[in-house]
Amino acid sequence: MAQWRESPEGKGVVGRARTHELASVDVSAALAVARSIDHPWYRCQALSSIAEVNPAHPQAERWLIEALDAAYSQSEPNRVALVSSWPLRVLVRRNASVASVNVERLLGVISQESHGLRRLHGLHAIVIAAAPEPGLRERAWEPFFNAAGKCAGWRTERIIDVVASVLADYDVEKAKLLLESRPPTRFTRSTRARLSMSPAG
Repeated sequence: MAQWRESPEGKGVVGRARTHELASVDVSAALAVARSIDHPWYRCQALSSIAEVNPAHPQAERWLIEALDAAYSQSEPNRVALVSSWPLRVLVRRNASVASVNVERLLGVISQESHGLRRLHGLHAIVIAAAPEPGLRERAWEPFFNAAGKCAGWRTERIIDVVASVLADYDVEKAKLLLESRPPTRFTRSTRARLSMSPAG
C-alpha cells in the first residue's frame, strides 16, 4: 500500500482528493495542489473539480481548458476521451462554443482508437458530457451509434444502457432507437421499462 501511494497514480489519487477538499475554501491552495499532480489523468480531474465547485469564478473556464490540456497530453485515445468528460461536461454548461471545439477534437482523437470496445467506451463519455447541449449531443451521437453497431458482449450492453439512460432525459427518440438496435439484455432491462412508459415516441 505504501509503495502504491508513492506511485504517480497513488499521488494523483491523494492530490485529487486534497484538491476537492480545498476547492470550496481556498482556491489558490487547491490550484497549487492540482497543478502539482504529475499524472495527467488525476490533474485533469482535480482542475475540473475546482471549476465545478467555483462556477462563478472568472478563471473557471481557464481551469477547464487547463484540465483538457492535461487530458490531451495522454497517449491513449480512450483515456483522453474518458477523462476529458470531466471538464467537458462543465464546459458544455458554461460555454457551448468552446465545448464544441473540444467535442470535435475529442471525436478526432477517439477515431484513432483501433480497439472497438475502447472506442465505444471513449465515445460514450463524449456523448454523456455533451448530452445537455442539443447541437453537441447530435454531433457526438452518430459516431457513438455507428461504433455500437460494431460491438457486442456484456460490456457493450452495459455502455449502451448508460448512454440510453442519459439520453432518456434529453432525447427519448434517440434513447429508444439505441435500445431498439440491440437485443434485450439484463443490462438494459430497467431503461427499456422506463422508456416504455414515456409518452414521447
